[in-house]
Amino acid sequence: MEANKSQRFGALREQSYRLFLAGYGFSYTLYWVTLLAIGWWVWETTQSATWVGFIYFCDLFPAVLVTPWASAIADRSDRFKLLKTVLWIQVFSGLALAAVAALGNLTPQILAAFVFLEGALIGFSQPAFFGMINRLVSKPNLSAAVALNTSVSQASYTLGPLIAAFFFSFGLWIAPLAFAANAIGTLVYLVCLTKIELQPVPVSNKKASADLKGDIIEGISALWASKLALRATVLILAVAILQRPLISLMPGINSYFDLFSASNYTFLTASFMVGSIVAGLVLANRNNEQGLEGITLKVIFALMGLYAAFFLLMNVLSGYWFVAVGMLFAIGFTSAFVWSGNNIILQNKIPEHLRSRVLGNNFMLTRAIGAIAVILSGFLVDLYNFPTAMMSLVGIVLVALFIFRSLKTT
Repeated sequence: MEANKSQRFGALREQSYRLFLAGYGFSYTLYWVTLLAIGWWVWETTQSATWVGFIYFCDLFPAVLVTPWASAIADRSDRFKLLKTVLWIQVFSGLALAAVAALGNLTPQILAAFVFLEGALIGFSQPAFFGMINRLVSKPNLSAAVALNTSVSQASYTLGPLIAAFFFSFGLWIAPLAFAANAIGTLVYLVCLTKIELQPVPVSNKKASADLKGDIIEGISALWASKLALRATVLILAVAILQRPLISLMPGINSYFDLFSASNYTFLTASFMVGSIVAGLVLANRNNEQGLEGITLKVIFALMGLYAAFFLLMNVLSGYWFVAVGMLFAIGFTSAFVWSGNNIILQNKIPEHLRSRVLGNNFMLTRAIGAIAVILSGFLVDLYNFPTAMMSLVGIVLVALFIFRSLKTT
């Protein structure tokens, strides 16, 4: 059932959420500036793709390691305080990195250590963040808040690279300022968090266990013990398998199909992101989780159809950039609709005592599966070509959904 007009974009009517969204959006935009600046500095300094890959591995791997522990800790503690504590550590770490770079003492090895720490901190902050979203807004506006978070995240992902490109135009001497961007953004985010008023802590029917290891096991098993959590997780992971390689390999896709000049391939990424932003706004306007289970299942098949059609059509219409832009907008829309729609379902339905563990472990799996999909698709591209590699991903998702449906019915 569609939300009443008074509820559409309802989260934006709450001052605390508006403050949160402003700080989060500003911080996340500058996060991308720093992350891209790190890869840029490593490449310019080493001219080694191996080093660049290793640095980004250092960003991902720690989160995979610590998230199950961090999620259990978040469910046993005050998530808001935990989030602010981790954010303060990120501020000091970011400023320290900028200082080391400004003094001319930065090496790839030192940078890898800072990135590893940042990856571990993300592994702690995200479960706390996901687990406390329901306290940022009143219950009737939770769905809108989750959807708006998606739109703002995608907007930040679009703006961040544009700002980073402006930094890069000045040369390596400006790298310390680019490294400090994330710390500055996080500091603004923290200021905003100090001014918000949280909703009361929802009543939980289960008290925290004395056994942290048992809580970790319970959090991991909850992803498949609950049919709702398993279904939502499978669909979110299906999107990650398709989305992450598409975005990561966009420069190569642009070149293969001769769409834009090398310096303008970002038009393709931007069209995908605009579609994602619009999907978030559509769901925020809807502001209701009812019916999303059935709708998102249909949309994931529409996404696979669009994905396959894009690579088949581009093979025939190579150079037709306007067709690529339109189709990538549609792929971005359907991707974000499934992704955000299932996160809305989880946010509304997961029990309070499991929120950080289910949502945090879901986040960790998404990052891990997305990274594996990028590596696999890159290997297949080198072995065959882009259409074959990307159509293989569609096949993998179809098989995964078929297996899931078979398990569900047995």
